[in-house]
Amino acid sequence: MDHTTDTDVLHLRNMLSRLVAGRPVSLVGNAASLFSSRHGAEIDAGCVVRLNSGVPVRARAQGRRVDLHCFSTMSSFRYNMGRARWRVRLKKRYFDGTPSVWMGWGERDTAEDPQQLFYPLPLLEALTERLGAPPSVGARSLHMLHELTTADLRLFGFDFKQSTTFYRTKENLGSHDWEAERRFALSLLEGGRVTLRS
Repeated sequence: MDHTTDTDVLHLRNMLSRLVAGRPVSLVGNAASLFSSRHGAEIDAGCVVRLNSGVPVRARAQGRRVDLHCFSTMSSFRYNMGRARWRVRLKKRYFDGTPSVWMGWGERDTAEDPQQLFYPLPLLEALTERLGAPPSVGARSLHMLHELTTADLRLFGFDFKQSTTFYRTKENLGSHDWEAERRFALSLLEGGRVTLRS
């Protein structure tokens, strides 16, 4: 399957415009520290974007809704959903029918859905250069939403590995530079469109 980057950008921009529809965007990370909050109602009041296997298990803190699902690759998503803690496994069909963006560059030729959308390579290259390391799905999603929409972006559950990923029994830090990602997110706060909910 041939995925041209111009087509990726156009399709993504159009889909995001329809999906956001003038609402603020709630980008929900998977940090366990989110569980100490009561952000659920605020999260659900926006266009809700969830990451990887982040099925909400505590509505008061995480909200309930999802409008867009961003994941690395389908194989990693299925693997993590299969190994997640029991509360998540009970909701393994949570993302079914939700529009999604395949954020990783690998395995794209295995995509079964002809309508599948992809994070564009030019964005990935620019963000990788800026961070000096491969960006996480959270950083890619923030970058995508900031570059391809004009929406106000509210970040929940982002603490840049100060706490664990809530659905994992063993943390995987990967090859990401979490301090660089923290600085990137904080730099976007200065523009006024992005807020970080602690």
